[in-house]
Amino acid sequence: MAYESRPVKVVLVNPPSPPEFRVSRGLMGGFGMAVNPNLLYPPIELAHVAGVLEQAGFEVSIFDADARGAQTAAAQTAILALRPDFVALDSSSTSLDKDLELARGLRREGKIPVAILGSQVTFTPGELFSGENVDAVVRGEPELTVLELAERVRDKRSFAGVAGITWKDPESGRIVHEEEREKIKDLDSLPLAARHLLDNQAYRFPGIAGPVTTVKSSRGCPLDCSFCGYTLAQGLRFRFRSPENVLAELEDIVKVHHVHHVVFRDPIFTTQKNRVHAICDGILARGLKLEWQCETAVKVLDRELLEKMARAGCKHISLGVESGNVEIQKKHCGGKLTDHEKAVQVFKDCRAVGIETRAFCMVGFPEETPAMAEETFRLVERCDPDQVQFCAVTAYPGTPLYKMLRGERDFDYATMTGFQALEGNEHMSAAEIEAKIREGYRRFYGRPRRLVREFRHPLRLAGKVARYFTLFARRAGA
Repeated sequence: MAYESRPVKVVLVNPPSPPEFRVSRGLMGGFGMAVNPNLLYPPIELAHVAGVLEQAGFEVSIFDADARGAQTAAAQTAILALRPDFVALDSSSTSLDKDLELARGLRREGKIPVAILGSQVTFTPGELFSGENVDAVVRGEPELTVLELAERVRDKRSFAGVAGITWKDPESGRIVHEEEREKIKDLDSLPLAARHLLDNQAYRFPGIAGPVTTVKSSRGCPLDCSFCGYTLAQGLRFRFRSPENVLAELEDIVKVHHVHHVVFRDPIFTTQKNRVHAICDGILARGLKLEWQCETAVKVLDRELLEKMARAGCKHISLGVESGNVEIQKKHCGGKLTDHEKAVQVFKDCRAVGIETRAFCMVGFPEETPAMAEETFRLVERCDPDQVQFCAVTAYPGTPLYKMLRGERDFDYATMTGFQALEGNEHMSAAEIEAKIREGYRRFYGRPRRLVREFRHPLRLAGKVARYFTLFARRAGA
C-alpha cells in the first residue's frame, strides 16, 4: 500500500471563542461554558489526543486560537499554512455555530477531511451535516477514535466502520451512526498529554500569578446528577489513573514545562481517598514545588484528608453545593449534599487548614420555587466559602434533565453559556431565574462582614465585579 512521502500531519484545533465572551470547552463535561475573560485553560483534551497520535507516528500540531488571540479568518489562514492532511476541532454548545464556521472554511479551502469532537456534537451528531460542515463527528472519548480516523486518512480509506463516529456517506448521502466505542479501561496505558505542543506559559487563572495547566487524573463519576455532562462524556464508572502515573505527569509539568500551578479537572477528585492520599504523599516525597486546586463533593472529604492535601500544596477546592433543598438534592444532584451541618464543617475545616473554597450553586431546577432558591442562599451563606458561583440550570443534550424537558421544548445551543437561563419553570420565568442568580450574588457578597473581607483583596474584588457584569452576556443573535 502506498503512503505519503512525508508523515501524515494532523492539526488539532481549539477554535476561537465568540466575540462576546471567552468559552472554556472542557468545562461542563465537554459542553463548555462562558468564563471569566482572564481564565484561559489549555485544551488538555486535544493534548491527550495529540499524545496518542504522536505515539503512533503521526506529525501533530495543536492550534489554540484563544491562546493566540486569533479570530476565525486568521485561525483558518494559520491552520492551512501548517499543511494539514487531517484536522480535528474541539467544540462547545454556545460556540457551535462559530466552531462549524471554521470547520467549513478549512474543509472548503483546504480540501482536507475535517472532524469535530465534544459533548454537544456527541449528542446532536446528525444536525452537523446539513451545511457540509464536517466529514465526521467524534462521539465520546476522542483519543482512539481520532487515531483511527487519522489512520484511515493516511491509508486513503473510507471512514466506514470506525467505531464512535457519525459520518455522511458521500455516495448515498445517508448519515451513518457507527457503533459506540468502548471507554478506555486502562487510563495508565495512554501517553502523557503532549504539553510540548502547547504554549504552556499562555494559560492563566484569575488571582494566580504565573502560568497554570490542567490535569485529568480520573474519568467518570458515580453520582448521576440530572444536569451533569461529565457522566455523559466519561460514564458513571469511576476510572482512575494510578498515583504513580499522575505523579509522573506532575513531575513533567514542574520539571520540563516549568509550570507550578495545576487545576485538577476530575469531576470529583477525592472519590477514592486512598488514591488522593498517595498522590499527596508522592508530591511531598518528590519535593515538587506545586500549588494546586480541585473540584469535589462534601461527602468525600474529611479533616485528615484536607490536612494532607494542604501540606501537599492544595490551595483551593471547588465544592458542589448545587441546592440547599433536600428534595432537589435527591432528585437532581445525586444526593451529594444532604447533611447541611457536615457541609458547614467541611468549609470551616478547609479554612482552618489554609485551603480556599468555592461553592457551585444552581438556580432554576424544574420544580424549584423562589422559596427553594432561598434555601440555597441560606445554606451557602452559612458555609461562607471564599467564592460562590451561581449558575442557571441548563439541560444539556443527552442529560437526564434534557430528556425530562425535550418532549416539550426546543433549545438554542448558543444560549447554553451556563449562566443564561434557557427557560423558566412553572414557578419562575427565565428572567426571574436570572434575577434570582443576581440576588444570590448580591446577598452573598453584600453582607457587611463579607465586604470587609473582600476589601482586603482589592484586585481580586475588582475581578469578581468584572466577572459579575459579564456573566449574562448573550451571543449576538442568540
